Amino acid sequence: MSPPYKFVDEATGQTVETDGEKWEGMDVKPGDTIEIYNTSAPDGAPWARISPGELTRPGGTEPPIEPPIEPPIEPPITPPTGSNGMDTVTNERELKDALTTYANEMRVGQLYGKGVIEVNDTINIRQYTHDGCPWGVNMNHTKIQWKGPAGRDVLVYQGVDGIGNRCLFLEKFVIDGNGYGGSPAGACLKIYAPDGDPGCIYKFTVRDVFTGWATNGIALVGAVFEGLMENVHAENHTKDGILLEHIYEPKWSIVSNVMIVHPNSSRNFGAGLRQVYSVNSIFGSYVLNAEGGINAPEGIRSVLASNGENTGECLFMLGTNGYGSVVHGCEASTNGETVARKYQNGQWVDVGKPMLYGMNQPGGVYEEGSHVSYYGSGGHNVRWVK
Repeated sequence: MSPPYKFVDEATGQTVETDGEKWEGMDVKPGDTIEIYNTSAPDGAPWARISPGELTRPGGTEPPIEPPIEPPIEPPITPPTGSNGMDTVTNERELKDALTTYANEMRVGQLYGKGVIEVNDTINIRQYTHDGCPWGVNMNHTKIQWKGPAGRDVLVYQGVDGIGNRCLFLEKFVIDGNGYGGSPAGACLKIYAPDGDPGCIYKFTVRDVFTGWATNGIALVGAVFEGLMENVHAENHTKDGILLEHIYEPKWSIVSNVMIVHPNSSRNFGAGLRQVYSVNSIFGSYVLNAEGGINAPEGIRSVLASNGENTGECLFMLGTNGYGSVVHGCEASTNGETVARKYQNGQWVDVGKPMLYGMNQPGGVYEEGSHVSYYGSGGHNVRWVK
């Protein structure tokens, strides 16, 4: 706007002139005043008032306060169910149907069992069509209780010849093998690929799985490779807590390249972990196993920052296949006398030996920074290397 300007009270029409100039388009609240200053003064210089006085808008009352605008009330969110989200299972048939559906639809399902799911026969899941993407299940800590015959596996994911299955994803569930009050199952969870590479299961993930009271807790058998097990638990089993096993007949089916993070495998009458060579493990805990923390007839590719207490004569029982083993920063702790025991014929029976050593030394082992902690009484001859 160009001069002359006019300063007008829009409520009363009153005009304020300043040295012949008029000011226009300005307004104040009722009861407020306004003055006009020249703001074009040099930096640091005070502004000069150019209005002859103050303009006061009559009335002297504040305008009414507008009530705050409340956000609209949203309807409550209902969790999705069925095919749109989490599937609830209440019995063995529903559990098997859900796991089979996830395999057939090539996706990772979301499952929840509100109560304990009793299982009387092996649930065997096989995927006959595969698109290369992750599939499997997150059970959200569903509890499965075995009620079937002794020696049968509870949950098996089996490879299919010609599929070359990858990205199996199994997470968050509990399996009780019924060995405490009844007859123990075979394996609680078994990933099984007997048909060699054409029927392999690879790039798998097993995470947050808890097993107890069976023959084995978790078993990887056959052409199962390039996978991760993380925070897996296997306790109170009649043989090995975690078992990794090759198959040589009728097809060459080899377990290899398995990464294990924080296995907790204790109070088993075999080893905590019976493994093949091609395994890297870290942060393991092995307590009161009869045949050692890790029993590795082929040697250990690498074990790091793991510990065992009173878990067989040696924490690590090593063989060799010529490749060599690496053991770094591990600890064995012992009082030199406590052993694994089982209750048999009305009494406790020793099934292991007192721990005296961290590891045996078959040759070809690179070992650094490991030690034995002794907390027994009197003299002792415990040491890291047997």
